[in-house]
Order: sequence, then C-alpha cells, then structure tokens
Amino acid sequence: MKKNTKSFIPFAAIATILLISYILQKVPKTYGSDDSINVYQKFQSGQPIQYLVIGDSIGRGSGAENPSLTWFKQLEHKMNENDGSRMHGDYVVQSGSTAFEGLFKLSQRRVKEHKDLIFIVFGENDRKYMSIDDFAMTYEALIRKAKHLHPHAELFTITESSLKQDEFAVTIRRLSIHYGATNVDMRPVFKDSGYTEKQLTKDLVHPNGLGYKFYAETIYDRFQDNAKREKAVASLPSKLHDNAELHLTEIEHYETLKGFRPRGGYYTSSKKGSVIDFHFNGSILGVKLLRSPDGGEVNVWIDGNEVTTLNTWWPFARERYIYITNGLPPGTHTVRFEVAGKIKALDHGTLPSVRIASIITD
Repeated sequence: MKKNTKSFIPFAAIATILLISYILQKVPKTYGSDDSINVYQKFQSGQPIQYLVIGDSIGRGSGAENPSLTWFKQLEHKMNENDGSRMHGDYVVQSGSTAFEGLFKLSQRRVKEHKDLIFIVFGENDRKYMSIDDFAMTYEALIRKAKHLHPHAELFTITESSLKQDEFAVTIRRLSIHYGATNVDMRPVFKDSGYTEKQLTKDLVHPNGLGYKFYAETIYDRFQDNAKREKAVASLPSKLHDNAELHLTEIEHYETLKGFRPRGGYYTSSKKGSVIDFHFNGSILGVKLLRSPDGGEVNVWIDGNEVTTLNTWWPFARERYIYITNGLPPGTHTVRFEVAGKIKALDHGTLPSVRIASIITD
C-alpha cells in the first residue's frame, strides 16, 4: 500500500504542473505583462499599451476644458476607436517644470512595471531657466534615464506648439535623431492648421481642447506610420554630452543656519537677510523647495558669487525641484540662500516666506 502511494505522488505533481501551465497560457495579458515585444508589435497583435508621460503643464494637458480633452486622453480614445487598441497612462508631470525637474522626479520613482511608450514634453519652461547647452545636457540625461529604467520602451519627444526659441527645438530634434526617438514638432502643425493661435489655446501658451486634438492626431499619425514600417524603438547609444549621465541626489544637511527654522519638513524664514548654506561636490545644482501663495524671493550665491534670484511664489502650495546652474568646476562648493524680503503676490501686505528642504546635485 505504501509503495503505491509513493508512485502516485510524482504522477500527481506532474499533472498539477501541466494543469497550471495550461491555465497560465489562457490568462489574459495585463498592462505591462509582456516586455519581450515592442510597442508596435503589441499594437499589431492587439495587446494593451502602457505609456508614461514626463512633462510640464502641456505634458499634463493644462488648458483643456475638461480631462477628456487632454491630448493623451484624446489619443487613447482615437487608438481605441480606430484600432481597438487600449492604452493606459502613468504621469510624471508638473506645471512650470523643466527637464531638470523631470529628471529628478523620474530618478526618485520606484519602477513598478514595464512601459511600452514614453512621451517627453519639455522646452517652454526650460528656456526661461537655463542656457541651450545646459538644456541639451539635461534633456539628454532625461532620455538616458528613461531608457535605463525602461530599456524596451519607444520614445516620443514633443516639441511644444508654444516654443518660440528655435535653438531649443533644434536641440530636441538632434537628440531625438541620435537616440532614434520620434520627434513630433507641433509648431508647424499649429501654423498650418487654418486656426489662429488664439483659437487653439487657452492663453496663447497652453492648448485648449481643439489644440490638443491636433496634438493627438499628429502623434497618432506618426505612431501609425512607425507601426506600418516596423520602426525599431529608440536605442541607447553613446552619449553626445560628457555630463549627460547624471545621477542626482539630495543633500539635506546644512553648514550654516541664520534666521531659518525647521518647520514642516522645510527650513523656513520670513525675515529679510536670513541665510542657509550647504556644502556640495558636483557640477550641477538645484534646490528642493516649497512654492506657495506667500512665497518670497531668495537670492542664491555660489562660492561667494551671486548667481540668480529665485521666486518661490505660486498660487497654491507645491513642492518643486528648481534648476539653478551647471558646469561647476571639480571640487567642494558652497551655496548660500538669502531671503530677499520680496514677494510677487498681488497682496503686497503678505509677509513673504521662503521654505527650503534640500539641494540637488550630482
């Protein structure tokens, strides 16, 4: 009797394994379940597509009259309506942000699942904060970070319709070509649409629902063309800029504190002349701070030289990662933040406050 029981056990185990294998083959695939084929192959075979948007206010669809009229929701609808292709989105977006902020936020994310398609939407804000060389290096670092995190993903770089600085658009296109990304330049699309800039936007910068319809249609057409010619997805060749392999990190420990006080996770001060100093080793510098309705201005000094003044005002409270400078020489540096005692808010009777959490460097 014992002998028969022993001989039955291996047979039962094999039967169970075969049954489980059969069931798994029949289970429908979910978002991000198969990273062995690229986005165009998934599209052709009817599998769902998982996408990620890294961008600024246009990246998040600001200006649309309702959420269904953002460019990515219109794109989802068009793909589903015309091709039966389902898309599911994830977003690393923030109004007013730059490629530097996108790079830092992407670096802080925990990779949960594979992305098939990544949209990068920057340029309009970057030209306000950085030189073209700094933008090129940061934008390339963002591309490389995205490909390191999601090596099988296709990249679509969006040149925003509001971008007037052609050198920034040329840089986006040049980097797109180098990495094999699909660049969608919305400037000529708006120009040739037959509509005025006022008709296509909410405020001459952010597209409205009609403007985002052109975004969705243009991206859709480019995607369809790529799929038909079986385009290879973006690759990760050697970098064009020496410093484009950035690994950003935070430094929270200060060296000097005068007038600032720890409060709610930030070093806070409303007193003009208050200072906080940090030491760091790195070629690039940013700051993590809170922008808010009572946010004041803060002067920034590096190694004893005043380099810029940051405005921390915003109509609602939002933690931000602000680019300051790049190309610093090797060695130890000191950055000082000094409260200017000024505020941009309409209510000039408001006492301006500056709230700094940390600095960001490589």
